[in-house]
Amino acid sequence: MSKTEKLKEALAKIQHELLDLDKFRDTPFLRRFRRQLEGEKSEIKAQFAKLTQTEDEKQKEHEDLVSKANQNRSAKMKRNWRYYKAIQQNYFPSMSLREIRKQHRLHRMGLEASISDVTWRNPSP
Repeated sequence: MSKTEKLKEALAKIQHELLDLDKFRDTPFLRRFRRQLEGEKSEIKAQFAKLTQTEDEKQKEHEDLVSKANQNRSAKMKRNWRYYKAIQQNYFPSMSLREIRKQHRLHRMGLEASISDVTWRNPSP
């Protein structure tokens, strides 16, 4: 018996159990159990969809995942650089951005840095 057949059987069993629950009166326990069965059903459907994916769909899903990771990384780097530039403009115009980055790394590690903690908490003047 293949994995897809097992998943189909499990899905049918859960569907049957959900239909059988209609015979009982509605209680908080029954609602929780129904919700749990619905969760199991959606998990099985997701596994089934993953097993029946074509190579093109897998490739597209991977590309989307990589693209999303790159977008997140880009947003984080932009945010960090704006933070460093604000500190440079408002407190240390003579210090290079590279040095401010080094001092921030020391600060995050808990080591002694030449820039005070107050500056890191609020880069605006």
